[in-house]
Amino acid sequence: MGKRFMLALLAVALAASVCRANTPKNDIVILFTNDVNCGVDENIGYAGVEYYKRAMHKRTPYVTLVDAGNWAQGGAIGDISQGRYIVEIMNAMSYEIAVPGNHEFDYGWGHFQSFARNLKCGFVSANFRDLRTGKLVFAPYKMRKYGNVKVAFVGACTPESIAISTPSTFMDEDGKYIYDFDGESTGEKLIAAIQKAVDSAKSEGADYVVLVGHLGEYKDVVKEWSAPFIAERTRNIDVFIDGHSHEVTPGLLCKNLDGKDVVITQTGSKLMNIGQVTITKTGGIKTELISRVDGKTPEIDALVNEIKARYGDTLSQKLTHTDFILRAKDDNNEWLIRNQETGLADLVADALLASTAEAKTGKADVAIMNGGNIRNNIDVGDITFEDALNVLPYNTSIAIWEVSGQTILDELEHSVRLYPNRTGGFLHVAGMTYTLDARVPSPVQTDDKIYLLKISGERRIKDAMVNGEPLDPKKIYKLVGSNYIVREGGDGHVFKGAKLVEADYGVELDMFADYLRSFPEIPEKYKDSQHRVTFVK
Repeated sequence: MGKRFMLALLAVALAASVCRANTPKNDIVILFTNDVNCGVDENIGYAGVEYYKRAMHKRTPYVTLVDAGNWAQGGAIGDISQGRYIVEIMNAMSYEIAVPGNHEFDYGWGHFQSFARNLKCGFVSANFRDLRTGKLVFAPYKMRKYGNVKVAFVGACTPESIAISTPSTFMDEDGKYIYDFDGESTGEKLIAAIQKAVDSAKSEGADYVVLVGHLGEYKDVVKEWSAPFIAERTRNIDVFIDGHSHEVTPGLLCKNLDGKDVVITQTGSKLMNIGQVTITKTGGIKTELISRVDGKTPEIDALVNEIKARYGDTLSQKLTHTDFILRAKDDNNEWLIRNQETGLADLVADALLASTAEAKTGKADVAIMNGGNIRNNIDVGDITFEDALNVLPYNTSIAIWEVSGQTILDELEHSVRLYPNRTGGFLHVAGMTYTLDARVPSPVQTDDKIYLLKISGERRIKDAMVNGEPLDPKKIYKLVGSNYIVREGGDGHVFKGAKLVEADYGVELDMFADYLRSFPEIPEKYKDSQHRVTFVK
C-alpha cells in the first residue's frame, strides 16, 4: 500500500487511556489534507489521495475525507480560476468535511460565497461570526454516524484571517468590520466558541469529537490562537486535525483541562503527506502520516490534466531564463522571504519600482512588497508565465501613494516586530536600505487584530536611506505598493496619512512579468540578496 510513518507508542498510549461505552464494529478511518495550496498533482497529488481513500474503503466501510483549509490559492490552477477548478476536483473526490483556511478568503467575499455554495460538503466553523447578528456564518460542526457510533467534526478558523487575507472581505462598504473569528489577545473568546460547539455536539450524543482547525501549532502563528493552546484549555476534544502552519506533525500530545490526552496532527503542505486518524474497534485513537502512495485514481488524474489543459497555452509562454534558483523558500520548504531578504524578493520589489518609470506622476522613490505575497521559488531554466504566476498568485492591484518618511519608518518597524520569527507582513524594499537591530526588543504595540497601534521605546529600524540619502521623517516620499498592504491594512499595516496619487496603477503579476521580459536572462546580482537590509543580531 505504500510506506507509512506512524507513532506506534502514541497509538498504544491513547488506546490505553480511552474507555468508551460505545465503540465501532469496524475501524473508523478519517483521512485529511491541509494547506494543499493548489498542489493538485504535487507529491502524492489529489489522484493519490483518492487512490488511498479507495484502498481504505476495502478495509473498512467507515472512511471520511476531511480538509483543514487553504486549497484555493498557491498555484496556477487555483489562481487562474480563482479557486473554482479546485472546487471541481474536491467535489469529484467527495470530501465530507471542510474548514475555511485564510486563503479561501483571498479572492473576496463573492468568491468565498461561491465556494460555500458550490463545495458539496460546505464548510463548518465554530468561530466565524457575522457581527451584525452575532450568529455563526456556518454550522459549528457536522455529525457523522458510523454504525452505532457518532463522531462530531467541529470546525475552527484562524482569527489571523482578518489581517493576513484580504481585510476588505470582512468589511462593509464603509470599512467597518462585519465579520470576525472570535479573536482577541487572550484567546478566551476563541476557546469559549470552540468549547460551546464541543459541548453541543456531546449533548447531541457524540461519542467522539474531532476538531478540524486551521490554526497551526508553533511556527509563525499567534500562540493564543494555536492548536496546542486551545487543546490544553478545552474539554472533550479527542483529536485535533490541524493546518495553517505547514508543520509535519504525525502526533503531538497535549493534556486537556481534565488531564486527558489530546493528539494534534498536521500533514505539512502541498500533499507531502496524507493525514490519517483511526478510531479503532477497541475505542483507541491513533494518528499517522502517509508519505507515499503507489498509485493514482485514473478519473481524478484525468480531471486534473483536463483542467490544466484549459489554460496551458497561456501559462507556457516563455518570459526569460535563469541560471540559478530564485528563492522564496529553502530546500526544506521553509519560508525565507518572511524574515530575510532574498534575490527573488529584491527582483519583485525592483519590478514594482521600475514599472513607475511610466507613471503619470513620475517614478516612485520607494517600492514595498510583503513577504507573504511571494509564494514560490523559480527553478533553473526558462521562466514561463506560469512560474511568474506561481510566485505572485494573488493578482493584487498596485497603486502609488505619497507618504511621510515617518510613516515608512513606522511600517518597517511594524513589519519586523516579530523578527526573528517569520511573518507574511515582513516588507521587502526597492529604492532604500536600512538596518534591523534585532538586539532591541520590538517597541511595537498592536490591537487584537494585530494592527499597529503605537510604537514606544527604542526602535529596531536604524540608518534608513532612500536613494542613498538619509530618510527624512518629515519629507513626503512617493511609494508604490499593493492596495492589500497600504489601503486595506493587510498584515496589520496602517500607513497613516497615506495620500493616493494613482489608484489601481497596475497588477503586480503583470509588472513582474514585464520586468522579467526585459532581461534575456536574470542578472547574476539576483542570485543572492543585495543587502538592502543589514541584520544586526
